[in-house]
Amino acid sequence: MLQPIFIAHRGYAAAYPENTLIAIDAARQAGAEFVEVDIQLSADQVPLLFHDRNLERLCQQTGAIHEYTFSQLEKFNVTDVEKFSEQYANNKITSLQTFIDYLKEHPELNAFIELKRSMIEKFGEELVLQILLPMFAGMEEQISFISYNQSVLKNIHDSSNYKTGIVVDEWSEYNKNANWDSEWLFCSASGLPEDNNELDINSKIAVFEVGNIGLAKHLLARGIRYLETFRIKEMTDAFSVSK
Repeated sequence: MLQPIFIAHRGYAAAYPENTLIAIDAARQAGAEFVEVDIQLSADQVPLLFHDRNLERLCQQTGAIHEYTFSQLEKFNVTDVEKFSEQYANNKITSLQTFIDYLKEHPELNAFIELKRSMIEKFGEELVLQILLPMFAGMEEQISFISYNQSVLKNIHDSSNYKTGIVVDEWSEYNKNANWDSEWLFCSASGLPEDNNELDINSKIAVFEVGNIGLAKHLLARGIRYLETFRIKEMTDAFSVSK
């Protein structure tokens, strides 16, 4: 059986508030070689790590990231109280710059940067890339950009040396006859084709969300070794991934 390579989905999100520095650091300490985070822009165009289209679940606030300035968002806490109660009551939103600084301190950790569709819808591809790409200068070997929005990925592919990854929920959404190849394809576990021959593509395949050992073993048996999970420590422990 293949040795799995785990991608920490929003950090160690099963045990810490997702997309925050404490979740990312815990994932690295658990043995993650890769971490995936989500990026959105504040009203004054400061990039932040955040997944949801609104602030309710994670911050118990109304509205969306892009409706507040960075200084306003800095006052909010990312707690996810339904999952963690008041355990992380003082955990702040993590800025992209803070995350980049962390990555530079830990060059062994690779990152997938998901460009959220809501951000692209609000600010447009051109402005998003104008803001984000220069922030990662010199880190082309450490980071890859991923998104459901294939247009922004092709733009990155054509204009830079950054690696890209298409995200799909269903395999049928992937066009293997497109005139460009992303380095990665992220697909949901439930959306994979039954025929293993369809998995023979140029891109590396990563599968989400792998929440249990049985599913991980099934995917490894199919030849898929990049597995994205919220439960990074449980997975690395189960497969004795070296830390």
